[in-house]
Amino acid sequence: MTKGSRRIALSRARLSFACVLLGIPLGSFLVGFAGAAPAAAAYPDHPIKLIVPFAAGSAADTLSRAVASALAEQLGQPLVVDNKGGAGGTIGTTDIARAKPDGYTLGIAAQGTFVNNQVLYSAPGYDSIKDFSFISEIADVQNLLVVSEKSPYQTASALLDAIKAKPPETFRYSSSGVGTSHHIAGATVAKYLHKPLMHVPYTGAPQGLSAIISGDVDMGLYNLPAAIGLVKGGKLRPLAVTGPKRSTLLPDVPTLDESGLKGYSVTLWWGLVGPAGLPSDVSARLYGALNTVMSNPALRDKLISQGFTLPDTPIPKPAAFQDLVRQDLATWVPVLKELGTAAQ
Repeated sequence: MTKGSRRIALSRARLSFACVLLGIPLGSFLVGFAGAAPAAAAYPDHPIKLIVPFAAGSAADTLSRAVASALAEQLGQPLVVDNKGGAGGTIGTTDIARAKPDGYTLGIAAQGTFVNNQVLYSAPGYDSIKDFSFISEIADVQNLLVVSEKSPYQTASALLDAIKAKPPETFRYSSSGVGTSHHIAGATVAKYLHKPLMHVPYTGAPQGLSAIISGDVDMGLYNLPAAIGLVKGGKLRPLAVTGPKRSTLLPDVPTLDESGLKGYSVTLWWGLVGPAGLPSDVSARLYGALNTVMSNPALRDKLISQGFTLPDTPIPKPAAFQDLVRQDLATWVPVLKELGTAAQ
């Protein structure tokens, strides 16, 4: 008999003796012992990666970091923000779709990546409905038409009149990439004016905004949270907002509808998603934690002051968020095709 075998035999003998003293059948004890399994660790038990498919410093990044910080406190684990910008957000969004569905890789969904890219890219790398588990919408926002402080145009009406009066593509507008809301907002302006604009895509919102300041491009239509700091700092001049009503942050800045583009309205949303197949208990845990976070008055005041519009609480259920994506696909895909946006 080996030393290991002798140890097992001795342990079994001791167990048998204990069972006799306690009046417990040895067989029953062994069956119960063998059937016991260690309790599963409660989710989450280690850090979570949050993929943001846009550059650092963008409005999506600003929103994501604020929510991630609050969500980490609620979940008891860090949420590590991973910026994976490029290709209109398709790179990072594809990584979200391909992640293991265990709740430890989540991501930020955007109208641009989930709706616009289905038209702008022939093979974006993901299906906006089938490849994701939906948690909830987080916020939406309108864009801000801005020019350099050195621009000769003091109003949106003056700029729009100049665009109409000059040859096609005389005016250049920047964006943070093909398929982003900045791109679509500019393409929609061109459609309304029946005058093509030259689209100049950059790798992120900070780079595109810098191009306006330096004079490399004439204008841009950026998410309000991304542009507001440069507006307040005197680097950019705000001419109009793209939503259906004026922003409470810039009450003196008119809408594009008021400035001559009747019916113009372009806004966008962001939400929290995971890869398809998230366990129901994990999805429920994430929704409950996110609802608690988005109900916090301090966080709501902070985000609203930065230009975000927040959903009422309780926040939309996962099914309602998925329905929003379906509805926007049905609404915007035909519009984007009409705009002549070509697949990449």
